[in-house]
Amino acid sequence: MDILFLEKALTNSDWLGFKGNILSGIIGLIGAILGVLGAYLVMKKQLKAENEQYRKDRIDNTFFNLLGLFQNIKVELEAERIIAFIKRDKDRLRSKKRKEYMDDKFSEQKEQFIQSLIRFNEETNSFYSQQCKYLLEDIQKGKLSYLKNIYQEVANPYNPNYLGLYNKYMKSMDDFQKELEDTKSGFQYEITASDIKDIIKNNFVFFEGTSGNYLRALYRCLKYIMDSDLKMKDKKFYSGVLRGILSSKEMLVVFYNCMYFEKGEKFKELLEKEEDGKRIDFFGDKNDLENLSEGYDLPFFSEKDLIFSETDMQKLEELIKGN
Repeated sequence: MDILFLEKALTNSDWLGFKGNILSGIIGLIGAILGVLGAYLVMKKQLKAENEQYRKDRIDNTFFNLLGLFQNIKVELEAERIIAFIKRDKDRLRSKKRKEYMDDKFSEQKEQFIQSLIRFNEETNSFYSQQCKYLLEDIQKGKLSYLKNIYQEVANPYNPNYLGLYNKYMKSMDDFQKELEDTKSGFQYEITASDIKDIIKNNFVFFEGTSGNYLRALYRCLKYIMDSDLKMKDKKFYSGVLRGILSSKEMLVVFYNCMYFEKGEKFKELLEKEEDGKRIDFFGDKNDLENLSEGYDLPFFSEKDLIFSETDMQKLEELIKGN
């Protein structure tokens, strides 16, 4: 009955006002809710930005602290000596292998040399018997150093026949001696992958006292970068900062350590980590490889400084291309 009375008592304008009040209340409530939601979203965005900035600041602080510690150790590395010793050992090995080859070749021809010397002495009527005696003693010891003395004697223009006999019987010895003395021609030993690993291992073991701390500190810096939740773009930036304080000789030392020495394998694994098919390109990228054919050099050390050139370039290409 009250409802009927209310319906009769209220005019149309009253109803409109009543409904308007209800609607405005609802709109106000929605507005308040949206305001709170908007404030929440703004605060959430600000908090996320602050957290992101805090995260970056934390990474920055930790990274540069590690970098500072690394720079304190950096002076310990004898990069130039390590590179020089690796080159020296490579040259020594090639010289040793060449000597072994020439010694074997001498042994194979030794009897022929002796018979040729005997014939030469007979054909010259023992005119150079004393010189032939000394040369025979040389041959028995595995060398031909006295051969040049006989040549100087027979090259005398007053004995043209003897020079002809020398060329007939002693030419094989003369050719052998020339090959022995000319180290740039003839037999050249090709360094094997096993040889390279042995040379690198021996030198890093020898220089452990001055290179060990350096390489471990460098590894810690790079590992911190790669283990962080940074995007690959940012990881490349930080690794570039790290690389920027290394000299070309240091980069070579790091290259040989991680490419050929078992203790450097973990460092190489960090360089091989990928995100969406991308790596940090610590030693260069695909564009750098392409630029080589256009006359440009490698970015962080010169191609001519590579000690085991072909094998080194193969290793570098495999790392950059991800093979």
